Amino acid sequence: MKRAAAPGMRLQRRHVAPGYLLWALGLFGVCGLQRFYARKPLSGTLWLLTFGLCYIGQLVDLFLIAELVDQANQPLLLQDALAALEAGAPANALPPLDRQLLALARRAGPAGFTYNDALLECQLPRDTPRARVRDEIERLMHDDLLDVGNDDRGRVVYREP
Repeated sequence: MKRAAAPGMRLQRRHVAPGYLLWALGLFGVCGLQRFYARKPLSGTLWLLTFGLCYIGQLVDLFLIAELVDQANQPLLLQDALAALEAGAPANALPPLDRQLLALARRAGPAGFTYNDALLECQLPRDTPRARVRDEIERLMHDDLLDVGNDDRGRVVYREP
């Protein structure tokens, strides 16, 4: 479960270098601080209480710190992308497809949306090929603004990270 920042508060961007410095404290027996820094308090507490899962988890984190920091920054990337799209859209034009898809993901919540949902919900100019929607979904996933998974019926769904 992800926590949103309190209204008026903005999450701070995380960087890789402090993550490695906090990881290095594990060499002195203080394990898991890099996980707290990456906004993973549950696993950070587990690492702290078990000496980094007998130091095996701490060692694995050496290779995962960049990914942990990227995951911690994903809500900021999504927030910045939505703000940039809102700022640049003319009042009478259709919203850009990426903004429509991100808004659909936000409305769908944890259940996510399917490709068919996207085709039905998005407003596209006439003669826009359906492949454009799939290409835009792929681009948003590549930019870590959408995640792909399956729902309980086995359908492929897209949702916010």
